[in-house]
Amino acid sequence: MKLCKVVGFATASIKREGLSSYKLLILKPIDDSGRPTGEAFLAVDAVGAGLSEVVAVTTGAPALNAVTDKSLPVDAAVIAICDNVTINRKEIDTKSKED
Repeated sequence: MKLCKVVGFATASIKREGLSSYKLLILKPIDDSGRPTGEAFLAVDAVGAGLSEVVAVTTGAPALNAVTDKSLPVDAAVIAICDNVTINRKEIDTKSKED
């Protein structure tokens, strides 16, 4: 699993059947201070996350466990919204807005 911040949303007027019940989120991994870093990537939202929230993401084959239809082409899924995160004894602000 990875800790990421929701930095945006993606919409698709045409999706594979079965994906229409999921939001598509744009995520960036967070560093030790909670700041988004690295490449953005797309994930299906299995829990109802919102903009700027810190989320737990599973990738690869385990991401299929987050969706009901295991035949869907999913390689990243948001599986939890983090209320509190502590890294190296420092609490990360999980509700901050993007600049």
